[in-house]
Amino acid sequence: MGSMDHLPDEVLIKILSSLPTKEAVSTSALSKRWRTLFTYNLSLDYDNSTILLQSRKRKQKMRSTAESFRDFVDKTLALQGGKRMKSFSLKFKETLGDENSVADVNRWILHALFHGVSDLHLRIGTKKRAYFPNEIFTSTTLVKLSMVAQCYTSLLPLNISLPALKVLFLDSSWFDSTCFRNALIPACPVLEDCTIYQKARSMGMPYAISSKSIKRLSVTYNCPLFVAYGIELFNTPGVVDLYYSDHVRHCYPNCHLDSVAKATLDIHFLDDNAADVTELLTGIRNVKSLHLTSSTVEVILLCCKGGIPMFENLVKLEFSGRTRKWKFLLPLLLECCPNLKTLVLSGLDQNWLEGIHIPPNNQVKMLSIMHYRGTTRELKFMSHFSARMKCLEVVKIHVAPRVDDSKKVQLTEDLLKLPTTTSSNLNVQVM
Repeated sequence: MGSMDHLPDEVLIKILSSLPTKEAVSTSALSKRWRTLFTYNLSLDYDNSTILLQSRKRKQKMRSTAESFRDFVDKTLALQGGKRMKSFSLKFKETLGDENSVADVNRWILHALFHGVSDLHLRIGTKKRAYFPNEIFTSTTLVKLSMVAQCYTSLLPLNISLPALKVLFLDSSWFDSTCFRNALIPACPVLEDCTIYQKARSMGMPYAISSKSIKRLSVTYNCPLFVAYGIELFNTPGVVDLYYSDHVRHCYPNCHLDSVAKATLDIHFLDDNAADVTELLTGIRNVKSLHLTSSTVEVILLCCKGGIPMFENLVKLEFSGRTRKWKFLLPLLLECCPNLKTLVLSGLDQNWLEGIHIPPNNQVKMLSIMHYRGTTRELKFMSHFSARMKCLEVVKIHVAPRVDDSKKVQLTEDLLKLPTTTSSNLNVQVM
């Protein structure tokens, strides 16, 4: 440590801030100068998972391990004094000896809030449902809030207010749908980034999200219930980046997504004759970049009863998966995307792709192929595409991981011989 002793305190504190809290605290034993340096670290993170892995080998030690972790957190927080806290991260899994775990967790959270924390990240695993203190929802300093815990909040404080919150991440932390719509979201006037993740076993009803400030929205619902409910899922006219994963719903009323420039749809099919995604597709009709998963391709073909809308602004389209349905959907989308310039495809090694219709008026300039293996069927498909795309300039081939170098050389030579509809040479890039 001799060379580091010559560094000014400001530099040492910055170095300590990049270390896990446990390691930063251990430096206090180096010398008198280092004894309190770690207390100037404004970003604290605690994780009991590593010590639990060690103690599980001897169950009799689990209780003392839990107590030592609790004492460690309490002491290090006390040593911080009255300093303002920038970030507080807590990963905590309840185990033997944690009978008061909820009280301990909430006490640590309240300490962080009292010291003006701006970034609060919680990943809590308890045997019973977790209940977080109401003070979380009345913080004037929180900018980022991440809650990963099996918890349900039915009531929020009447004075709920999160005036500085810009990033909200909820994983299995569920709220009463009315509270979420009428209290939580309105209490976040500058919210820009919102992520909602519902695990498969969760039974919560999807939220009606209404916000003019949200720009990035990621929503994952894994529960197939409530699909018949006419929930206004997206009243978010300011969203520019959307990720949406769900089971196909009966309708998507008042879908306000006019500003979406980039969207990923992961919609899962249900054997339900009433399902219809027309309103959802119409809501994102201004999108510039669109990624459709394999399941979404099937859903659009079977459940778009009003017809595929025109995507006048779409310049990049990506298909994923190996469903034979996209043989029929791709020509339809090419017709509905008059300004499409980049097309990304995967799963070309399928015999049912032969003879796929390519509209002659397509404007595709770049074709990217994922997981290419250089099979005869894939090469035939590439030849079919290149001969029917009059504007095609660049072909990017992303080779599958298991393809060896000699095979890469051969498939590159084959691709360079592809026919084109233009006099200029096709730029083939193998990656």
